[in-house]
Amino acid sequence: MHNDEKWQVFAPNGEPIAGDWWSAALDNPEVAGSDAIVGVTVVFVYRINADGELELLWQRRSDKVSRYPGDYDASAGGHINLGETLTEAAVREMHEEIGVVVRADDLQFVTVRGLNKNRFAWIYAVDWTGRMGEFEFDDGEVSEVRWVPWRETEDFAQKYAKAPLKKDMLTFKMLGEWFRQQGIIENGDL
Repeated sequence: MHNDEKWQVFAPNGEPIAGDWWSAALDNPEVAGSDAIVGVTVVFVYRINADGELELLWQRRSDKVSRYPGDYDASAGGHINLGETLTEAAVREMHEEIGVVVRADDLQFVTVRGLNKNRFAWIYAVDWTGRMGEFEFDDGEVSEVRWVPWRETEDFAQKYAKAPLKKDMLTFKMLGEWFRQQGIIENGDL
């Protein structure tokens, strides 16, 4: 997060309000006691490994960041900046956080959900099966990435994820159901 960012503000129905923004310098609206609604994109990068097993890519937050240092998080994600589309934000966050360049059509929409009274999350998946290349994280937000088998997701999240994600098994249940609907796994349960 950069304090000079202007985050897009959304109406309660999830539509962006033209020209209305929240300052990143003020922190999150729920912390500041505001009624402003902001949006985030969350991207889960997945692959099918050589053994045919589904894995998720997790990023470990740098020990230098102010929020949740050293904890694991989704592959990439962050706030939607003023004037950005949802996919532009997801593509930007993937590049900023894990150093990969993807196109908007690489993003597979999973779901949108309210996280609290001040925040929507648009959740995407990106298939990394068979892709080569290194993940890079030069901006100081991420210290490493790690592939974790899907069957270990709940246990891994409970042990290592940042607090909000640790408490948010609903997102993983929704992601598991999406994987099942896509034919990637037979049973979406964790």
